[in-house]
Amino acid sequence: MTDSLNRLADLVRHVETKSRAQKIHIEIRTATEQFRAAAERAQTAERRLREVRPVRQRELEEVEAEEQQLKELIKKVAHVKNMLEADHDAEELIAAAYRELETKRREAREELEAVTKESDEAKLELKQAMEQYQQLRTDLDQIQPQLAEGLAAEDRLATEAALMFPGGQLRGLTKEVEDGVAHFGLLEPREQYCQLKIWIGRYRRLQTFTLTEDEQMMSRRIFGKLVGLSKEYEPGYIEAFQINFVCDWDAFVTEAQEQLQQATEFSRRRREMQRQHEEYQSREQERMRVARESGETALDELKAVLLRYNLPDEGTEEFREVLSRVVAGLGASDPAMLDLVMPFRDLIDGWSEFRALRRNLDRQRDEGENSDDAVQAQFEDLISVTRGMKVQMIGGVAREDARRSLERIFEFDKLEWETYEDTKPAVLEALEQRVRNRGVDLLLILKSFIRHHVPEKLRPLCEQFNIPCLMVEHGYGANQIGDTLRRGLLKTV
Repeated sequence: MTDSLNRLADLVRHVETKSRAQKIHIEIRTATEQFRAAAERAQTAERRLREVRPVRQRELEEVEAEEQQLKELIKKVAHVKNMLEADHDAEELIAAAYRELETKRREAREELEAVTKESDEAKLELKQAMEQYQQLRTDLDQIQPQLAEGLAAEDRLATEAALMFPGGQLRGLTKEVEDGVAHFGLLEPREQYCQLKIWIGRYRRLQTFTLTEDEQMMSRRIFGKLVGLSKEYEPGYIEAFQINFVCDWDAFVTEAQEQLQQATEFSRRRREMQRQHEEYQSREQERMRVARESGETALDELKAVLLRYNLPDEGTEEFREVLSRVVAGLGASDPAMLDLVMPFRDLIDGWSEFRALRRNLDRQRDEGENSDDAVQAQFEDLISVTRGMKVQMIGGVAREDARRSLERIFEFDKLEWETYEDTKPAVLEALEQRVRNRGVDLLLILKSFIRHHVPEKLRPLCEQFNIPCLMVEHGYGANQIGDTLRRGLLKTV
């Protein structure tokens, strides 16, 4: 082909393209106007159908029920016909009831048929307008694709309009299910149940339409995914999965959507309550930690008070003040505190703030008196060593009930308990002399109730005469004494 001929062909193609573009501009302007009008009509008709159909269907159901009730009444009238004073009145009422029911049925059916017809016609018009618009849209992309941005609103309208048809709804449902599968496990079981009910309801509704072969394949894939979700998460039985189950699928889906909204709100409230509960627990744990630290500090102060003052002759006010802080921080049942306070039980009589503490002290004392045999069984390994020992215990205030209990549990030959007071140094001298005279087989020092210089004097002396001298760290209960004896005696025997 000659150069002139090529140039002439290009010129013709250019003119044809320009002419076609001008024609498409005119056609697409007309098509978009028709498309918008058809979409608006279809949306209005669909909205009207959604409003009217459930109301009229309920009316038809009511007519059926009332008609059945009328038949039952006619049977009863026939049985009591001889007793009726005016038969014609009953017959007229029956005829009037039939007329009223028939009028109600006819009006409901007529409006239902009218809105359904209007919806079908509007959708058909919309489908034709969409096809025309999409064809022109394709042609425009081939000739002048740069103009496509000017049709963004019409493109969105076409996407929305497609959802009014089974094919578009099926594609929309497919995308929604595929997107939802990834997050389905994050839903609460009740939310899973409602969401799955919505999806299967919409799927079953689409099955009532005539679908193309490709759409049927797509619908089978959707059904497989829904069945898989039901088996994996087991949110509950949904009868819509049964092929023989049939109902008003629009009403079914609407009910499921309402249930999902309720379930979502319930889950939101539950999560909010859980969050508040966790925040409260966190604050409470922090409060308890601070209180515990404060209580432990106060417990150390209480030990110092017991060493500093000669209770009950002095220091009772300081004792109660510090004890109050211990109870506030550690509670009224802390074992270490109970052991410390037990000898001074009488000092808290009549004080309301120590009511719970008194109950715990009394219960511990009663349990101690009733459980010597049970406690003794825990220290069978010690009895062969401690049986027959002459034991001296020093520290705190001697309690006869506790002394007898310890003597009985460990089968000491004799347990003497000496209350040590700094104001009576003769007590320490007497103990030193007993050690020198080998008048004791074992010396127990209650560390929490004694000053440091006492063990510093007695322990070296006991080592000199080969007499065990053991420090009891906390209190003087059987468990504390037993643990001390086990650590101190069994390793040396």
